[in-house]
Amino acid sequence: MSNRDTAGFTLVELMVVLLIIGLMASVVVFSIPGGSGALEEDAQRFAARTAALRDNAILQSRPMAVQVTPSGYSFLERRKGSWSVIEDKPFVSTNWSAGTSADIGKSGTMLISFESTGLPSDQAELVLQGETQRRSIVIAPMGDVKLAGAP
Repeated sequence: MSNRDTAGFTLVELMVVLLIIGLMASVVVFSIPGGSGALEEDAQRFAARTAALRDNAILQSRPMAVQVTPSGYSFLERRKGSWSVIEDKPFVSTNWSAGTSADIGKSGTMLISFESTGLPSDQAELVLQGETQRRSIVIAPMGDVKLAGAP
């Protein structure tokens, strides 16, 4: 007869407890909303599309622009002396998500244009506002499009 201690846990019991704790922790982690809300997604999407527009202006050797309103934005190209709206993906007109708006001042619209060299006509900063957050998109003098400020 062997003299065994019956006080304590077996390896199987410990593994089952760890498995249950791991499953509960994963449920908690996946139920917490992510740090990027609609405002952050809008800012990232706008910055990426604007950078793609700048690259497209270089590739097509044609001036292109993005027109921003408080409710959304659209992309334009210069053809035969006037601006025409682009409706080809990824440059389709887009509205901001619910609760997001662009702070563009009293003018009502903001036009950010890129020459065929990819340089912007002016340095620009667009501020998107959410219910409790603000996010800036900066167009640098050399045409770089960057998100500024804390998300």
